[in-house]
Formats: sequence, structure tokens, C-alpha cells
Amino acid sequence: MIFGIKQIIKMLFQQLILPVVYNACTAKPVIPGTVILADAHHDEIPFSMLAIKEELSRHPELQVTEMYWNNNESSPVKIFRNMVSFMKKYATTETVIICDNFLPAASCKKRSETQIIQLWHACGAFKKFGYDTEEDIPSYYVGNVMANCSLVTVSSNICIKPFASAMKLPETSILPVGVSRTDMYFNETFNQKCRDNFFSQYPEARNKKIVLWAPTFRGKPGVASVYGLDDVLKAQEELKDTHYFIIKLHPHTQVHTEGTNCDIPSEELLPVADIVITDYSSILFDAMIYQLPLVLFAPDLEEYLASRGFYLDYHTLPGIHIQKEEQLVKVLSDEARLNSSVNQKYHDFFQDYMAACDGHATRRIMDYVSKSPNK
Repeated sequence: MIFGIKQIIKMLFQQLILPVVYNACTAKPVIPGTVILADAHHDEIPFSMLAIKEELSRHPELQVTEMYWNNNESSPVKIFRNMVSFMKKYATTETVIICDNFLPAASCKKRSETQIIQLWHACGAFKKFGYDTEEDIPSYYVGNVMANCSLVTVSSNICIKPFASAMKLPETSILPVGVSRTDMYFNETFNQKCRDNFFSQYPEARNKKIVLWAPTFRGKPGVASVYGLDDVLKAQEELKDTHYFIIKLHPHTQVHTEGTNCDIPSEELLPVADIVITDYSSILFDAMIYQLPLVLFAPDLEEYLASRGFYLDYHTLPGIHIQKEEQLVKVLSDEARLNSSVNQKYHDFFQDYMAACDGHATRRIMDYVSKSPNK
């Protein structure tokens, strides 16, 4: 019920209110060299935009505006004000850069002089999303929440068709130039900073195998769920002398996790992890940059296949596949098996899905910022 009401409110904003604000401000010309970094899921710059912001700072000829707010933690009045402020700025901006669903950018017929670059926040093409699943966008929703995206950057050629389908965009708009945020993983200064920060907070983790469990987000905000928590906690207790578990749940997951969920962003945990456990999360693609062993623990696989589904055959994914709690301890204790799972199949899969994530994606994306419609 709550989800449906929110969708109706979104439609009203997209179809009626925000276009009026935008059109009222288009009397002024688009200003060359203007860029907006925008996101409605974070109160500060999201990780997915850090690399592009740093690259933009090297171009003094560009006028960069940052606009971030968190819809899940803001009042309706504040959200409305933020959206209106964005629309006013949007009307005269040359390039808008986003990294997630961002309704205001899709709420009008944008000017031809303006381009929108969608960085997206996930690599690969794994579980179905966007218009390919009712869990994300119900069939009754009027209007395209991805409308106006000029370019969507993805991690390889194999991702073009799934992203075009999920976003209802032409394949020509999907560019396999790499995912900007993954450039951070190739930066040793960033990696060392993450390690120093982690061990300063969790000194007890030193000299142990660090296991990162990061399950996917299931359901909808407010009614999300998590599977396998009790099983992971049991394995944590049994292996506490040799392994240190980091439990990283999605912010929307509404379960009682006090005292278990780590508050360090998952991107900053990968540089310290020795093993990654997930189920259907795209974090597995990020983990492969570090060549970390993957344990795919999916106790609800059949249910998930029926409700959401994937763009690929789940059983062909690299890593060690398990569904039962008792298998967790056995696998995590078998170092030889974990190491051998980073094999040719693992590397071939990485090349198929992550070929463009080589530490230089942001520079390639910047070429499109400098080649805006006005140039």
C-alpha cells in the first residue's frame, strides 16, 4: 500500500509539478561549461561520484554544482524544495551527472543543449532491475524514470542489452566505457587509507581472515528483508578464533541488526577483505577487481529466481555456490578450495563483464562531458 502511494506521488511530480518549474526557467539560455552532480539517495556525495568529481576539479573552465539529498530521510517539504531547486538549475545546465534513479531529471522534455550522463552505481548485469521487474517499477507507472539519459556508462559490451531493456533506452545510449567509481579500487592510496581506517576501528581483526558478507537488497524500502543472517552469525561464532566477519547489510534492510552491521561503506571494505560472501549482489563484480574468492550463499535461490530473476544463468557464476548453513563453515575453513576458486572461469567471467573497468574509466567518461551537445 505504502509503495503504491509513493508511486502515485512520484507520477504526479513527474507529470505535473516539476515540468512546470523547469519550463518556467527555460527562458534563459543554457550556460556552456556548467555541470551538476546530483543524487537523491545521499546527503553527501555518493561513492559512485567521487572519481568524476576529482576529475572535474582538474577542469577550471567548468562550473560544477553539487546537489545531494536523501529522500528516505527528508520531509516531503524538504524533498519538494530540493527538487524545485534542481529543476531551476537544470533548465540552464549543460551536463547533469547522476548515478542512480533520479526522478527530477526525467520529469520534463529536456532541452537539446543539455545532456544527462548516468554513471549508475552497480557493475555488470546480474539480477533484473528497472523496467525488467515489477519489484522496481510497477507496470501501472506512467512515465519513464530513466527518460532523458543521454549516456549510461557500463562495465562491458555484454551489459548493453540488459541495461537498455531495464532502462527503456536505445542501445546506442549505453556506453561500455567502464564504471567511474571502480577507478578508486586501482588507487593504492585509497586502498591503504581504507585498511588503516578499518583496523583502527577493528584492531581485533588483525591477523585473522576477514570475511565480508554483503547480501543483496530484497523487496522495497520499508519492507525489505534479509536471508541468512542467523546462519552467518552462527558461522561467525564457530570461526571466531581464525576469521573476522564484517556484516554489511543494505541501508533499506529493516531487520534487527544492532551490534552486527558495520557502518563503513562496502566500497571501503573490499580493500581489507580476504573473502566475500554474497547472494545476488553486484558487489561480486567489484570483489573480482581485487581477485577475492567468492562464496555465493543463496538460501532462497528458487524463490528469488521466481520473483525477480537474472540476466544470466546463476549457476554459471564463478565462485563457490552453497545454500545451506552447515556448508558455510566448511567452505570458509578450506583455504585451498577458496584459493582455487579464483581460476580460469573466474578470470574469463571478469573479462566478459568487467573488461572496461581498468582504472581509467573516468577519463573516458570525461571525453563525453567535454563533447556536450553545445560543442
